[in-house]
Amino acid sequence: MTPQKRTKLYHAVCRDCSLERVFDSADAAETFVTRHVEETAHTALAERVD
Repeated sequence: MTPQKRTKLYHAVCRDCSLERVFDSADAAETFVTRHVEETAHTALAERVD
């Protein structure tokens, strides 16, 4: 059996509303968080899921 390669996932979540999404790249997650913060002034962050 060949080992299965794990995809790196990034979880974006807002602390002020129910917004939550998972992305395949850090850039996509950070772009999403940046746009949400600019539009709403909420506190949001993106972190890698291990």
